[in-house]
Amino acid sequence: MAEVIQNSSISASSELGAPDGCMPKPTVRRNGNHHPNLWSDDFLQSLSSPYGDSSYYERREMLINEICDIFSNGEEQFSLLERISFVDVVQRLGIDRHFQEEIKMALDYIHKYWSHNAIGDLNITALGFRILRLNRYDVSSDVFLKFKGEGGQFRGFASGHEDAKLESMLNLYKASELDFPDENILTEARFFASAYLQEAVKECGEIKEKKNPLLMEIEYVLKYPSRCRVPRWEAWNFIQIFRQQNHNDSLVNSIYKMPSTYSQKLLELAILDFNILQAQHQSELKSVSTWWKHSTVTHLDFFRHRHMEFYFWWACSLFEPEFSASRIGFTKLATSLSLLDDIYDTYGTIDELKPFTKTLIRWDVSTIENHPDFMRTAFEFAYQIHKEIASEAETKHGPVVHKYIQSCWKSFISAYMQEAEWIAYDYTPGFDEYIMNGAISSGMRVLMVHSLLVMNTPLSDEILERLDIPSSKLQALVSVTTRLVDDIKDFEDEQARGETASSIECYMKDNRGSTREDALNNITNRIESCARELNREFLKPSDMPDCCKNLYFNAGMRGVFFLFKDVDGITFSQRKEIRDAITKILVEPIVPWNEI
Repeated sequence: MAEVIQNSSISASSELGAPDGCMPKPTVRRNGNHHPNLWSDDFLQSLSSPYGDSSYYERREMLINEICDIFSNGEEQFSLLERISFVDVVQRLGIDRHFQEEIKMALDYIHKYWSHNAIGDLNITALGFRILRLNRYDVSSDVFLKFKGEGGQFRGFASGHEDAKLESMLNLYKASELDFPDENILTEARFFASAYLQEAVKECGEIKEKKNPLLMEIEYVLKYPSRCRVPRWEAWNFIQIFRQQNHNDSLVNSIYKMPSTYSQKLLELAILDFNILQAQHQSELKSVSTWWKHSTVTHLDFFRHRHMEFYFWWACSLFEPEFSASRIGFTKLATSLSLLDDIYDTYGTIDELKPFTKTLIRWDVSTIENHPDFMRTAFEFAYQIHKEIASEAETKHGPVVHKYIQSCWKSFISAYMQEAEWIAYDYTPGFDEYIMNGAISSGMRVLMVHSLLVMNTPLSDEILERLDIPSSKLQALVSVTTRLVDDIKDFEDEQARGETASSIECYMKDNRGSTREDALNNITNRIESCARELNREFLKPSDMPDCCKNLYFNAGMRGVFFLFKDVDGITFSQRKEIRDAITKILVEPIVPWNEI
């Protein structure tokens, strides 16, 4: 499916016209009836954190040095499992950027051992496989074949109590989530481990009551699969689990094979680092809030006011201090695309949209007076953001950026217009026609390209070309996946607004006699296939800068799966689970490690 997007011209003409044989519906100005902004400017401006003070930075630096010394001084004595555990813990706590040299040493040792020696039991194998694959070492899933018995059972548990078996199944399940296409052994492992873990949770009753950190983690990974675990959400949740484990010295030693003094330093550092970054994110949010308050579109109530939610999306995924410009730029751009989306999908009429499309594609300032007031306001708002991002991108990468910006912008607006034509003429396209256009109208190409261009990482023209369509399979996969995930969460609401073209309806058109359930099952399978392809594209060794691949995987894939896990978390951000997640990541600091 991604190849269809890669190989298409994706520069659809703005002269689209009516589908053959279709007559326009009566002109009606529709409204999405979206809930208002939930996060007032007064609230965002009131955010305050003590963790911006230099004393916290100094304590963080001291802890980093102490942990580096522990690892360096005892490096020769660390066992294979201790090295694997070290990498696992610091990455899941979200502090791995401070230990890149130590992690590289540990991974090289593990990979050398992996290649030339026996691997050990199922638990060590599963943990090692996940850590190596996640860090782009070339490891084969065939290593699990020797643990598979008759009837689909997996064996090879370490001897010990039930927790040891649970730990093995947990690590097998997490390893299986990094599957590539056609890795049937990992599919079988996931089904087996998932069933085992679900039964264990059921038997143990209420997890939170028992305060068993191993069961807490099982509940967490079953609720949030790997594809949903954006880095900041993973860090917040694992800090809670790791804190609980640190209340029991023997538990920390048995699960993570490290002394409690070592684990306590890691925990203190993780909490401190999380809160320091949160303080920076709050400062950026205040800047975004000020920008929004003084913007010209706050009075337009027909579109979704979601600047807080958009910032949350990127801060969860691209959280590091050096990506401030990308977070703020994304928030502004996504807000402008949300406005245009609601104009094209609901509020604008087809007669208004046709000339508006030409103006937008050309950024033709001379024609804006010919449009209704709301369109003039939307154009000026989007144009100002476009100029700001383009100027910053040119400063960082040179004038070559303009061809990428203009190409993705033209195809994006044309795709919006195509969908508006379908709505106006009550036309349902075939599935392939729909998905080729829908992948572009998802907006992910525009958002990804613009985010890349304002990163501090120098990107050559050759790298930029490989990161964009038609060269980039990552870009194509993220775009297709976003469209399909959005459709299965939004199709009922979109139908109520008169939008008949969705992947569900288009599949049913192509497959006469199929039911909505058939369509949902088929599209869910397509999403699963795309997710496996994304795993391979992200995790295979390459010379692409890590920050670029991380953007597509963490913000593109994981961000979408996280925000659309149950519903469209942008459109319906009033849901308690979304509001609570925003509060945890951006509003409330984590209580210091020694205060509970």
